[in-house]
Amino acid sequence: MIHLFPKRKKRMLILCACYLALVGVYLALNRTANPVPVLLIAAIGLAIVVISQYLTAFNMHSQLLARLYNQLDAEGFLRDYEPKLQLPIKNQNIALTVRLHVSNAYCAQGRFDEAIALLSSFTAKPSKDAEDDLLSRFAIVSNLCYCAEQKNDLPAAKQYMDELLSLKAKLEAMQAAKPDKKRMVFSTELNEQCLSFLTTGKADIGVLQKLVQSNTQQLHKITISLWIARVYLSENNRREGEKLLAQIVKLAPDLYPGKVAVQLLAGLPGSAGDDACG
Repeated sequence: MIHLFPKRKKRMLILCACYLALVGVYLALNRTANPVPVLLIAAIGLAIVVISQYLTAFNMHSQLLARLYNQLDAEGFLRDYEPKLQLPIKNQNIALTVRLHVSNAYCAQGRFDEAIALLSSFTAKPSKDAEDDLLSRFAIVSNLCYCAEQKNDLPAAKQYMDELLSLKAKLEAMQAAKPDKKRMVFSTELNEQCLSFLTTGKADIGVLQKLVQSNTQQLHKITISLWIARVYLSENNRREGEKLLAQIVKLAPDLYPGKVAVQLLAGLPGSAGDDACG
């Protein structure tokens, strides 16, 4: 992650250069010293410097992500994170990771077309590992499918879902050859439930609730909860639906889920907004 923080990377290179220079000066001033142990100690010290800088960059990145996913500050997150899209990142996994996080922030603000454009424009070069290519595509298509569902674009959502299920089948076939402890799980449950609700008006609330309970990120909890509330309302369970919508408005009034929740509450029969219109 240090490549996402150019100043931190530059600082690391300067520290390494200074450290090596000091080692060189020491050996020059102490010509009788055995260079082997000195160089071994220097290598260990250099490794510590590099690792410490990478850990610092990792922590900085985690703090940035926390602003979006836990503090629900999409605007502040984009202000500091969106410029990273312009960095010359050679590592494709890191470049994709940046796009995925930015697209999630766009979705949090209801900017689904921008999220779709950002994800669709990612062109990954084929890697030596076919599984890595499938994993990258799976992540992209999963987000694209969700964006289409949020836009109520059923043709696109169904197309993405077909591709997503195909990718899942290929990845699971690869996992079958691995030891149980090393196998990855690929979930399409959220997209499947959202698409089911949009096409049939029904979804499994139990599945969606499990997704909320298993998720540690506040943004995703709120996003999924909005779908649960919509299902409650479709089942005429106004009490639970209204309760959940009120919680979403309280937690994320400035984000897309909060704004939609406000609209849904205002549209309920006998609501304050309904009375005002009357």
